[in-house]
Amino acid sequence: MTRRIAVVGGGIAGLAAAHRLVERFGDADVSVLEADGRVGGVLRSVSEDGWVHEYAANAFLSGAPDGAVALCHELGVAVEEASAAAKRRWIWIDGALRALPGGPLDAIRTPLLSWRGKLRVLTEPLRGTRALGPDADESIYDFAARRLGPEVARAIVAPFVTGIFAGDARNVSVVAGFPKLAALEADGGLLRGGLAAMRKARAAREAAGGGAKRKRAPSRLTAPVGGVEALAAALADRLGRRVRTGARVTGVTPVAADVEVDIGGGAPQRFDAVVLALPATAAAPLVGAVPDLAPRLAEVEYAPVAVAYLGFRRADLAHPLDGFGFLVAQGEALPILGAVFESVLWSSRAPDGHVLIRCIIGGTREPAAVGEDDAALIARGRAALAQGFGITSAPVHTHVVRQRHGVAQYRVGHARRVADADAIARAHRLVLAGSGYHGVAVNDCIADARRVVAEVERITGEARS
Repeated sequence: MTRRIAVVGGGIAGLAAAHRLVERFGDADVSVLEADGRVGGVLRSVSEDGWVHEYAANAFLSGAPDGAVALCHELGVAVEEASAAAKRRWIWIDGALRALPGGPLDAIRTPLLSWRGKLRVLTEPLRGTRALGPDADESIYDFAARRLGPEVARAIVAPFVTGIFAGDARNVSVVAGFPKLAALEADGGLLRGGLAAMRKARAAREAAGGGAKRKRAPSRLTAPVGGVEALAAALADRLGRRVRTGARVTGVTPVAADVEVDIGGGAPQRFDAVVLALPATAAAPLVGAVPDLAPRLAEVEYAPVAVAYLGFRRADLAHPLDGFGFLVAQGEALPILGAVFESVLWSSRAPDGHVLIRCIIGGTREPAAVGEDDAALIARGRAALAQGFGITSAPVHTHVVRQRHGVAQYRVGHARRVADADAIARAHRLVLAGSGYHGVAVNDCIADARRVVAEVERITGEARS
């Protein structure tokens, strides 16, 4: 049977899902319906006179077996690893810039934690465990405080969570946002669970004939040469005519054994299954005909984020810029969430003799900031860099990006809400995909394509043998 499958949304999740659907069902009629005139969604890389601006994610970790780097290799997209010069990271906390520990000796010396806080970390294996899951969730802040102590939760974990979700660690679910940590809890905690995971990985390598000494390659921060959008472009090229831009979907209605999709006011088209690869808040208005689904999708919140890019002449800066950048702890006076030294991380992100710094602003901490004008956002970035790194020179280049529906917030209980929404969608021949559900990172959205294929296969019947 020839399956007719619509993928609504041409962001990275929709493109990856369509790619895997074509791969799995070679004879399927797969259509990617994208309202915009371009694909990639929030993944956008814009070059301007030698400056490269990422509109959302600027990289991904290489360790995911089904993730972005593996897909880049599959599609022939050239990638580069982050420069070794960008290993150092800082936290702005208690009115000062403090380096994150880079090893055991640094961890002993770090001023981020008191001696009491450091001793609390050492007793982590002695802590009792809890059964965590969709119906027994807690925030990542509470999880870290329980296992590692409140100092680690405040000074290290909370800023790290802000860097991922642009949100508050006290609200972000450990089960949905950090499932690997929740899984370690089931094996006795972070240390014991980590050791158990290492033993399992070693046994798997031996069973596969790899030998106990063969180790998995370390996960490294990686990006396509020239910008993350290159991966979306390569997927679109591979899909070819299956991608339709300017195709605005206005409604999705299950009808008998099919799903009707209204596209741009024309006659509805019928499909065997529909993948909704849109932000949850954008998908909600389309599924009003599906009882109970729209309200659940509307519950997913998104943190608005603005980015102020500041470019400087390298000769004007005294700071060595010998690191990745810094994050700002909750409650600090700096008017940004953090800053990334883009041109230190990646080659060709700034003209020769210049540096590019990316200042992240807003999130759940200051959601109204995204509505400020360009001058105000640039001023925020300059003020933070002056206080944090002593950078007082005037930038020679600026660029502002706004994502009013930026990063999905996986609040406590998110996994249960998504499981319920998935079940309702499945019963109506719909599949939910994208960063609002099973992982916010680019790696997560790409790896989730395998789940999408399994769901479509389940909906449309057994695959051909």
